[in-house]
Amino acid sequence: MVESLDTQLGTKKLVLEITDEELKQKGSFLELLDIVKQLIQSYLPLQPDIEEFANTVERGESITAGNSFRSFLSTLGQLLLSFKEMVQEGFCWFPRLMRWNTSKGEVASVFRDDPSGYNYKLEAFRNMETKAIYRAENLKGKICSDNRIGTLEQIQGSVEIVEKDYKRGIDKTEQDLQR
Repeated sequence: MVESLDTQLGTKKLVLEITDEELKQKGSFLELLDIVKQLIQSYLPLQPDIEEFANTVERGESITAGNSFRSFLSTLGQLLLSFKEMVQEGFCWFPRLMRWNTSKGEVASVFRDDPSGYNYKLEAFRNMETKAIYRAENLKGKICSDNRIGTLEQIQGSVEIVEKDYKRGIDKTEQDLQR
């Protein structure tokens, strides 16, 4: 009987130690979520430019990102220049800025590149996983606001859900410890 009681106490002590460590890890995770929320907040002032970019792509139009005569880039032009990734010589894309979910998979827009960053002519869409390229005309109607992936609002909503779930889990663990 005494041996059984010692075993039970040892087991409870081990469970409490594990739970305490889990709580510390969850606290660190919540701190990380706070950093992610701050990062999202820092991008919110850029939301109108990101929205302008997405709307222009969805209309199938080219983007005028500045005035080459005056050597002036608009705020959208500056944003595009900072997110630009080369696909191949003469073509670029912005996969970290906006993507769309289509029947061809998750795609990002590909533009004929103006190296100076003043103009971008929409040419195609590139699959994020396979890197296959599809002519813009072939995805007409699929590139729309309903199919956008990774918008700031979606990311912000996901972070809030994860945060609530973790806090709920911490509360449940604390309640279990009090029993």
